[in-house]
This record gives sequence, structure tokens and C-alpha cells, in this order.
Amino acid sequence: MGHFRKNLTDRQASVLAHYVGVLGFDTQKMHYFKSEEFLEDANGPIDIVIFEPTSEFKYFLITTAGLSAYRTNENFAPVELFMILPKTWKTDFERAEFSWPVFFLRDIAYSIAKSNSGVFPPQVYVTSDKNYLAGTDSIGGVLVFPEMTTLDLIEEKIDGLYTRFFQIVPINKNEKAKIEDVGLGNFIEFDLHNAEGPVLVVKDPQVKKGVTALDKIIEHNEKSLKGK
Repeated sequence: MGHFRKNLTDRQASVLAHYVGVLGFDTQKMHYFKSEEFLEDANGPIDIVIFEPTSEFKYFLITTAGLSAYRTNENFAPVELFMILPKTWKTDFERAEFSWPVFFLRDIAYSIAKSNSGVFPPQVYVTSDKNYLAGTDSIGGVLVFPEMTTLDLIEEKIDGLYTRFFQIVPINKNEKAKIEDVGLGNFIEFDLHNAEGPVLVVKDPQVKKGVTALDKIIEHNEKSLKGK
């Protein structure tokens, strides 16, 4: 990572090297957000990094760098968290609709670092009882296995311990209510995995919601049931 390496802890450098080695990211095309504070037990900073899409991985990937230094439960492996953003995501991080994932992921990471609970999918993390920030209707996230990436990404041995890499999928108030109604397992199986495949990419604020193939199937079935 060249001259940039001197600003990282050894663990942070290993985390970023894992992403670069597995998904082929270019460290010259990444955006680094330093944390503004250390946590109380001073295991180091939890920073946020955004990698730009490549020919190997055609999405933005936003990840924690340093969360795995906080092993909150001896029965669970250290973890780093990431989210996947569409390749159309703008790098205009001065605007709330494009910058909110940075603060969102950081706050979930901080809550995990300060807790004594282990991290393993599936889990729900709630950041707010209303829209988290301007530019998003997300109020929390679901922790899932990173199935959109190669299996090689899931773990890496760092400092003698395997670190796990798990994905966060943002959810809004209606989705949280549905989880409470049908259960997390059913939500993941039928909402995050619908007829169009896994819905694990953060929604692009520029793209207006259209009629999906699944919508058309439902509409057709409803009309058939009504004899139309």
C-alpha cells in the first residue's frame, strides 16, 4: 500500500490487503475515512474504507478497518463488516445521500465494539427508531454471509486468529416490522432472496423504483385469481 501504509495499524493493513488480494481492488482508487475517536479500551481506531469497482468486482465495497481488533466474545471470531454499493454510486461524499453509509457502518461497528455479544449471522442491528440520516430511510441492518463474493473473502488469518468478514444489508422501518412479524430467517429467505435473486446491494438514491419482474408475476397471479 505504499506511503499510505504508515497511517495504518498492522491489523488495518492486513484487512485491506485481504480485500485487495481477494477482490482485486486498487488502493489508488479507494476513499479512506479516519475515525474521530478511539474507543475506551484503546485497541485502535475503527476506520471506514470505500473501494471503487474493478473488472473483478463490479461494485463499490465499503468496509470497516479495525473492528476486528475488538474481540467482544471469546467464543466468536474477530470480525470486519462491509456493505456493497452499486457501481453507479457517486463518490460525492459531501452529499448526505451518498455519504450516509460511512456513518451508518461506523456506528454499527462502534456498537459491536462496545458490546459483549458475539458477531455471527444472522443478526439485526438497529441504529435508530427513525430514518438514520438525511438521504436514506434505513434504520438498521441485517448481518448476513457475503454470498455475492468469493468464498475466499469470508475469513483470513490475522495475528494468529481467523478474522471473519460479514456483510450488512440496510433495512428500513417497514422491513424491520416485517422481520418482527415473520421472523429473521423468513425475511432473509423470501425478501433478501426473491425471484430476481439476492437483494444485498444498497439502493442507489438516483434510481427511481420501477416495476420488477417479481411485481409482474404477482400482478399476473392476482388477476388470474380474480378471473381476469
